[in-house]
Amino acid sequence: MKILLACDYDNGGQMIALAKALNKYTCHKARLITFRRTYLGYEEDVFNPPPDEVESFCAWADFFILGEVLTKNIQSASIYTKINPSNCIIRAGGTIARTYPQAYMTGGLEKIMKTGAYHDPTIASRVFPMAATVNMYHFDEWPVEKKEYEAPFKLVFSGTAQKQQAGHSGAIMAAWDELGHKYGSDKIEFVNIRERSWAESLAIKSQCHICYDQLSIGAYANSAIEGMFYHMPTFCYVSGWCGTVHPDAPLISVKSAEDIVEITESFIEDPDRMYELGKEGHDYVVRVHDAKNAVERWEQLIHFVSKEYLK
Repeated sequence: MKILLACDYDNGGQMIALAKALNKYTCHKARLITFRRTYLGYEEDVFNPPPDEVESFCAWADFFILGEVLTKNIQSASIYTKINPSNCIIRAGGTIARTYPQAYMTGGLEKIMKTGAYHDPTIASRVFPMAATVNMYHFDEWPVEKKEYEAPFKLVFSGTAQKQQAGHSGAIMAAWDELGHKYGSDKIEFVNIRERSWAESLAIKSQCHICYDQLSIGAYANSAIEGMFYHMPTFCYVSGWCGTVHPDAPLISVKSAEDIVEITESFIEDPDRMYELGKEGHDYVVRVHDAKNAVERWEQLIHFVSKEYLK
């Protein structure tokens, strides 16, 4: 199949990861149109083409996969007139889908298959039908540097502006304050990544020891996966809903500053335990989220939508 992917901006780099995986690991041919860039600087295929070029891609394609944000850039393009429930999947994940679920459930999109947030109760309970796929990454392209599990241990928190401002960041910052008073800079170092490119963030995380993600959404995504890949014990609240989808994700599911402090202290005092849980997380994300494995779910879903769904 010839598959055209299109997104307003590439949320989490997942559209380019999918396009590359479809080309590399399946018999499909894929192209990706991205209309806007962000400071994260994800890789691109075709950026903001003129309308006649979009029309040419639409004529070429047999199947469509749209990204999270259904804005005027996609709705006004010819691509929006070509989709139907048998030739399209919408990837609905992240802040926009969580904040504006109605955008995916109106305007003729009600019956189009969605995916990308089956594990996230804040989205999957309001945007449907929702199929089960997982975030994917080309881990073989990520920077890998050897690090020692010895003081000073680097504790890292990163995320979007929304995550930095959200309530769950307060518990992390409160925990960091308490840990800083107890251990000092000779024992721990705090790394708060803000508005760095994705490549810069990966390079920083590759040298960190403990990762902190979100404490309120109830699902894990890029930041937690990056932390686990880099052999870090990773704090991320996992709801019971997410736990039914990923029961073996080795995340530290907590919600309070007190729990963060207690568990972080146990790692600082026992670096061997830090290493062991870090290895468990690394092995997990490679098995579940490596593009070569994760794209198999997409291949099954594309076949289902094109051959069986609503038939």
